[in-house]
Amino acid sequence: MNTDSVQYDVAILGSGPGGYVAAIKGSQLGLKVAIIEKYTKFGGTCLHWGCVPTKALLSNAELYEKARKGKEFGILFKDIRLDYSLVKARKDKMVKKLSMGTDFLMRKNKIDSFQGKGRLIAPGVVQVEGEQVKEVRARKIIIATGSEAKIFPGLKPDGRTILTNKEILDLETVPQSLLVIGGGAVGVEFASIFSRFGAKVTLVEMLPRLLPFEDHEISEEIRKILVKKRIKILVNAKLEDMQVRDGNALAKVSTPDGGIQEIVAEKALIAVGRRPVTENLGLEKMRIETSREFISIDENMQTSAPGIYAIGDVVPTQALAHLASHEGMLAMEHIAKGSATPINYDLVPNCTFCSPEVGSVGLTEEAARERGIEVVTAKFPFAAVSKATIAGENEGFVKLVSEKKYRQILGVHMIGPTVTELVAAAATAIGLEATAADLSHLIHPHPTISEGIMEAAHALYNGAAIHI
Repeated sequence: MNTDSVQYDVAILGSGPGGYVAAIKGSQLGLKVAIIEKYTKFGGTCLHWGCVPTKALLSNAELYEKARKGKEFGILFKDIRLDYSLVKARKDKMVKKLSMGTDFLMRKNKIDSFQGKGRLIAPGVVQVEGEQVKEVRARKIIIATGSEAKIFPGLKPDGRTILTNKEILDLETVPQSLLVIGGGAVGVEFASIFSRFGAKVTLVEMLPRLLPFEDHEISEEIRKILVKKRIKILVNAKLEDMQVRDGNALAKVSTPDGGIQEIVAEKALIAVGRRPVTENLGLEKMRIETSREFISIDENMQTSAPGIYAIGDVVPTQALAHLASHEGMLAMEHIAKGSATPINYDLVPNCTFCSPEVGSVGLTEEAARERGIEVVTAKFPFAAVSKATIAGENEGFVKLVSEKKYRQILGVHMIGPTVTELVAAAATAIGLEATAADLSHLIHPHPTISEGIMEAAHALYNGAAIHI
């Protein structure tokens, strides 16, 4: 066994958006940082099999959809067709480019890297099993090993017909039919992508509504819109069995009326959530407490073991790339300075990049009521927003959730064009404790999609919006 002679301030297991951002922050704070990655490239699931490649495909799907509506805008094409090999090539090019950018940032910040699977073997010691077995020693350790697709017991994706989020990105052609199991963000995004590429899509969700963590009115609106886009949706439906037969996926799904529906599709995507990657990390040896496979942490991301932190999808917070990054920065601030500003988990933005987009931040109406808050809400439709009409994308609405006395904004929930770009401004408003009066008095530029937020604020503050 080779023992690395360098003593690091911090060793990080995993180079996803939590791990690599934590490494950069640590370097900026003057710490000597090592990052340990089991794959040959930095970036984790988000860069290689998640956020980046799916959004690249969504960008192509959006352009293809607009091209097919060209006549509406006075633009005529003799032949509109999809070359999926070029779609895939562009997606791979985007991933490669951003991966190279991450490599550059590691070098720029003088972060040492070790390729191999890391495991905690003693306080301050990580064993790295790669081409050679090494030991990395550090004063502090951050676990950022991320998550992987959750699979039903007894169901094993074969990578050809029954797929996870990884294999579906490597398809060579658009399937004629696609069955998506799971109506969360991942399932809805892939349903939106491939339906626009021409696949016949069926979306199955076990819970009563799609995007179950969004406000109930957003969930209902996305269901209506996706049905209009010819996506077949089954809610309150449970996958009972799935087999590969004659090259197709054959699924048996139980329906709310007690019946069983058989669904045949060329490809099936399992998108029922994520599970933390915590096996064989040495957690038991280090006496690190876990709950339902997740690593337990305090407000500074510290585990029950002295000197060991955990961030991102391995801890029981929202499994979001941007949150993992902030948790990584928080952990490094605490390591470097002994204190850090805790994260307000009520202010973590959610984005679903389907068509139309869904963006939200803050409390849903249901969550606010559960906390005993006397709630007032207001909505404004994008059908009455000039820019949305100009763009030909005026489905959806903005919904504001506030408390009754001062009309302080507690939640902003949107479904419509480019709303994922508006969520940061909404988070700022909530974080600064803005009221409906504050928002309505701020001048929003015309014509922009952002006017929908201002109009909803007028409705909440004055009892009526202007342009409806």
